[in-house]
Amino acid sequence: MSFDDIDSTFGTKNCDQGYEKLKARMDGGDRSVEVLWRMAQFCHERAACLPKAQRLPVINEGLKYAEEAGKKDPNHFKAIKWQAVLTGQSTDFMPIKQKLETSKKFKELLDKAIAKEPKDSAMLHLRGRYKYSIASLSWIEKKLAATFYSHPLTATYQEALEDFLAAYAVSPKWIENDVFMAKCYVAMKDKASAKKYLTEMIEIEAFSDAEQEFLEEGRQMLAKL
Repeated sequence: MSFDDIDSTFGTKNCDQGYEKLKARMDGGDRSVEVLWRMAQFCHERAACLPKAQRLPVINEGLKYAEEAGKKDPNHFKAIKWQAVLTGQSTDFMPIKQKLETSKKFKELLDKAIAKEPKDSAMLHLRGRYKYSIASLSWIEKKLAATFYSHPLTATYQEALEDFLAAYAVSPKWIENDVFMAKCYVAMKDKASAKKYLTEMIEIEAFSDAEQEFLEEGRQMLAKL
């Protein structure tokens, strides 16, 4: 399969086929940047289609490919992007201390990616997630974060929301982004706006296990508003 044919399977029920074709190219000796970042992308997709308890090994596999791609070409946008995505995903499985330590690298990858592609919705969403996580830190967690950063971590729910809204402008039918917009609005005491985006969200069909989890979370949030 050509890269165009492989790319056409991403985001579909045939994503395993694309992954296997890329794996065969790697087994044949092709570890080019174009193969490696795509392997990272497909690992991300495959992980999302698994129950949460089974995702971490696939996420780590993808991160390994993304990091290898980044070493081959440190300025390749897709290599940087998938390093950021998979690094961010991996933090969902880390204790708070390790998560805070890893977040420094995560932010560096985000900044580098957004400098290259300022309107990439995935990167805007992830920067919003980073800001949201900082805004949500407890006092004790902020004190712990100070051991990894030379300056205090500061971000507001409004700043996170601005990134989520920018991502929404590019990719409006995105369950995960809608949930985080609603979380920001709830934190800012704007229940009407939260309800608006959650009502939109429940009309979207979930593609993966991960999306189904966010859909259920959004439904529970909506029921409480």
